[in-house]
Amino acid sequence: MATDDQYRVAFDLLQKGFQWWFPSFGLAFLGIGIVFILIGKRKNWPLRKRLFGFIMAGFALLWSSLVFWMTGSEYFRAKSSYRTHTYSVVEGPVTNFHPMPIEGHQDECFSVQSARFCYSDYTITAGFNNSASHGGPIREGLPVRVSYVDDIILRLEVRESDRKPSR
Repeated sequence: MATDDQYRVAFDLLQKGFQWWFPSFGLAFLGIGIVFILIGKRKNWPLRKRLFGFIMAGFALLWSSLVFWMTGSEYFRAKSSYRTHTYSVVEGPVTNFHPMPIEGHQDECFSVQSARFCYSDYTITAGFNNSASHGGPIREGLPVRVSYVDDIILRLEVRESDRKPSR
C-alpha cells in the first residue's frame, strides 16, 4: 500500500458539484410553451391552437422535474455517503481495462481487485466519468485508490509516480 502523500486526486465528487445544467435544459421549453400560451391568449386563439403551448409546457415541466429528481437524488445520496464516510475504498493496479471509443457507443470499464467500474463521458452522473479517450487518467496497470458507493466513483486517486505527464 502506498502512503497518502504518494497519491494525487484525479477526481473528487465535491469538486465536480451537481450537474444542474442538464435538468435545467427543459426549462427553456417550459418558457417557450408559456410564450405560446400567452400569445394565444392575447390574440384570442381558440383553445385547440393554444394546446401546443400547454402540451409543451407540461412536458417540459414533467421532464425537468423527473431529471432533476433522478440526477439530484443520485448526487445528494453520493455526497452524503462521501461526507459521512459510508463508502468503500479499493486500492491497487487497474486491470481488465476496456477504454471507451472516442465516439462513445460503449462504456469504459476497469477493475481494481474485485471491484468493477463502468462509466461514459456521455452519461450524466454524480461520479467520475472521464474516459481515457477524452483525456481521463485511467489505463491498464495504473496504481489507483478508488472511493465508491454502489457503482459511483466518489474519489479517484492516482499514484503520483505513475501519472501521465502533462502536455
